[in-house]
Amino acid sequence: MKCDVLVIGAGPAGSTLAHQLARQGFEVRLADRKAFPRHKACGEFLSPQCLPYLQDLGVEAEVRAMGPMLVRGMHLNGYGQAATGRFRQLPAATTPQLAGFGIRRERFDELLRAASERAGAVWMPRHEFVALRRANDGRVIGAQLRDAGGALIDCEARWVIGADGVHSRVARDLSVQRRVAWLDQFALVTHFRGVTADPCAEVHLLPGGFFAATTVDEDLFSVNLVVPRRSLRERSAADWDAFVASHFEGAPLLAERLAHAERVAPWRGIGPFAHTTRAQTFPGAALVGDASGYVDPLTGEGIYFALFGARALGEALAAALAQPGKSENAMATYRQARRRELVPRMRASSLLQRALRHPWLVRAFLKRAASWPALADLIVTLSGDTIHPRDLLRPSFWRAFRAAEVA
Repeated sequence: MKCDVLVIGAGPAGSTLAHQLARQGFEVRLADRKAFPRHKACGEFLSPQCLPYLQDLGVEAEVRAMGPMLVRGMHLNGYGQAATGRFRQLPAATTPQLAGFGIRRERFDELLRAASERAGAVWMPRHEFVALRRANDGRVIGAQLRDAGGALIDCEARWVIGADGVHSRVARDLSVQRRVAWLDQFALVTHFRGVTADPCAEVHLLPGGFFAATTVDEDLFSVNLVVPRRSLRERSAADWDAFVASHFEGAPLLAERLAHAERVAPWRGIGPFAHTTRAQTFPGAALVGDASGYVDPLTGEGIYFALFGARALGEALAAALAQPGKSENAMATYRQARRRELVPRMRASSLLQRALRHPWLVRAFLKRAASWPALADLIVTLSGDTIHPRDLLRPSFWRAFRAAEVA
């Protein structure tokens, strides 16, 4: 079995990358250990800046046809304080988008996967990654997979891409993944029916964790509880409903919204999910999406990170495949794009997670945001990815921001 590029993992990053390369005529195989559609524990929110990527992939109309909730802002709650921010036009937003999407991951991921197959990628469901194959000089030249029947398959590839999520086996084989020990968190995710739809997502901040919730397609309400993993030891048996309910004291507004709702899916968990990688590119291999590093962004930027990373890596791979002798230069452009766009956002997420450990700081911020709506809009718009954390360091940004506020 041979191909130009073997992509391990068919989530948003892997499917987008496979689509991008296949439509340029490269031979691409997309493998995943599961069949699709499949359930995925996720916040199920696409930030506004994901829209240009959906348009580039030619799937915007399909996404809209699924009936996603148009999310136009975010309710921020915690410690008796509340503020609401809206996605809005701000200085430095070159391509402003004023709404994101609430959509179930099992449907969204299958849409992207199917689009990659239509573009020419070969779909390989139920193919589990076993190990990388290397040449004598250490360069990656393919991977060994195990199919649904247990048979081992050797796939020769010019490039192998790890897009297999937070617990990436490819990153583990490359020995570059490192857990962020202080952010050892676990998420529980489910859907409810019977909750009044709201065009704003919700975040309810708790000591050591938070609830994140949003209305998605088919009028379902997606609920996530993120807590320190050590707190799981406190639960009784396997009563996840009781465990979640024990956190409602810190989120009374959410508890009220769910009081008469029906849970229509089991609680699904994922974690721990905070890690970094020492490197993202290697001779014959690369990492993208959550496999390349992840710090829970709280405000739903994960899919944007995946789409941006896939586009940047796709451009680099196309150049490397066209001119193999200049592969390192091509991969350097991918690393540079990550450092410029994604790394500052991940650091901002890390700082935010540290700030959440100080209730007095959260309470003071929410109180100020409630009395200064423009501040809430700024934070929410920043989470929508249409402006960048570095913009906040520019005096010109703040002058324009205050001028727009007055106007």
